[in-house]
Parts: sequence; structure tokens; C-alpha cells
Amino acid sequence: MATTAEAGWYDDGTGKQRWWDGSRWTEHYVDLGERDVELHVDPTPPVSVPISPGWYDDRRGRQRWWDGNVWTSASKFSGEEQTFAGIVVDGRWIHFGAMSEPIANARASFESGAALIKRGRLSSPAVARTLFGPSPITPRLLKQALDAQSTYLLVEVSGQVWLAMVASGRDAEAQQFATWINNVAEHYRYR
Repeated sequence: MATTAEAGWYDDGTGKQRWWDGSRWTEHYVDLGERDVELHVDPTPPVSVPISPGWYDDRRGRQRWWDGNVWTSASKFSGEEQTFAGIVVDGRWIHFGAMSEPIANARASFESGAALIKRGRLSSPAVARTLFGPSPITPRLLKQALDAQSTYLLVEVSGQVWLAMVASGRDAEAQQFATWINNVAEHYRYR
């Protein structure tokens, strides 16, 4: 027997909170990543979500598990993806946790924690609520999130900044991965 979720605001699988009317997604959504949260209306109605639990294309370059009520954080990729420090590149998409963006918009760099702290490079994205590690990084959490002795893979994509700590001894690999992201982004930028 299939069950449906009660009407309400739910994560629609694209990083937005969308209104579920009890039987389908409506065109009304709120993007919590915006500085000023406001109600938006899609120009066209969104695709309906399946009722049965299972793996479905989330239209963001991956398969996600639909539990019958909401999208879960479980995801599967093509099997040809490249992964480093929690950042996944699969075809035309780049992923970090639940976030996914077209890779054509991405720019990656390899940075030391000391340099990021000295330049204050992450203060503006933290204030704008567009800085993400394993979870959102606010100005209050920024000092705790950065370690001067560590190194980081930094990805700027679609107005967001993703900060992934690099494991000790993997700096060369991180530098190569950042270069690879930039090359893939350049490749898809003009397609």
C-alpha cells in the first residue's frame, strides 16, 4: 500500500523547500540559501514525485532514494564519478553533500587554512550564508571551521562556496583534483 505525505513544506531534492499539497509538488517554493527568504513560483509546474519508495533521477545528475514521503540524503552516481574530500564530479554535475550544481559554473582552488584566515577570503560568503562545509558555515562558526594548519579544497559554484578539508598528506592529490575540476568546468562551459 502506497502512502503519501501530509501537505506541507519539504525538501524537493533540489535544495529548495517546496509545497507538497498532499498528492503532488506545487509550483511554490522557498530557497533557504537566499539571503532574504521569499516565496517563489515556478513558471511551469514541477515534475510529480513518485509515491513508491525507490531510486529515482533527482534531475541533478544523480539517483536519490525516495522513501515514499521525502527525498533522503542517500544518493547513487553513474559509476564513473570522481570523488575527493566529499566533492563528487559526475558528468556535467558537481556535488557536495546534498548540494548539486552544473559543473560549467564551478571554479576550484587548493588553499591553506593560514592563507584563508589571513586574507579573510571566507568572511563575505559566511555572512551571505553561501559558505558550506559538511553543513552551512555561519560567521560564528567560521573560526571553528578553519584550521590554520590544514589545507582545503575550495569550490566556488553558482554563488556558493564549498569548503572541504584535505586529509593530511593528500595535498598533491587535492591540487590535481582542483585543476581537474577547472578543466572539466571549462570543457562544459561552452557546450
